[in-house]
Amino acid sequence: MIVQSAAAEPSLESLLIEHVHQLSRWEQVFGPATALRSFGRLYTSIARRPQWLVSGEVKQCFRNATAFALVRDDVAYVEGFALDPAVPTPLEHAWLVDDKGQVIDPTWDDNIGHVYYGVPFERNFVARMIELSGGQCGLLDHRLLRRYAGSQQRFEQGVRGDLLKEVA
Repeated sequence: MIVQSAAAEPSLESLLIEHVHQLSRWEQVFGPATALRSFGRLYTSIARRPQWLVSGEVKQCFRNATAFALVRDDVAYVEGFALDPAVPTPLEHAWLVDDKGQVIDPTWDDNIGHVYYGVPFERNFVARMIELSGGQCGLLDHRLLRRYAGSQQRFEQGVRGDLLKEVA
């Protein structure tokens, strides 16, 4: 009798990365998924919830993360996709990271085991994009990205390069 070994289940990290790569293959021009594929990184390290963090409104992650990122020097705004191990479907999401690259999520209280893949942004870029869009939060929106960031080169100027490296 021949026994075939079951294929290993893909990790949440690989599911999330493949999701972003698949979306980028469908884009005809520089867009949100291409931006994520070019400038995004995986975040799996979750920081302890800081004392200053007050959870924001459910389903308002872009607004919640922006509110802290615009007033605090010790965090950066990150936008992309996140996966909850209980519901392994990539969700568009925004969160914060500290200078160690650890996730601080102002929307999801219970984020242990979650996986995040996103682009960290410079605070001035976040503020400028929100101003230009009339207060719209969510930088990887197709219309906003094309209208105000336009090209990959202009978009890259708003990316926090120091937070793209994997931090040990």
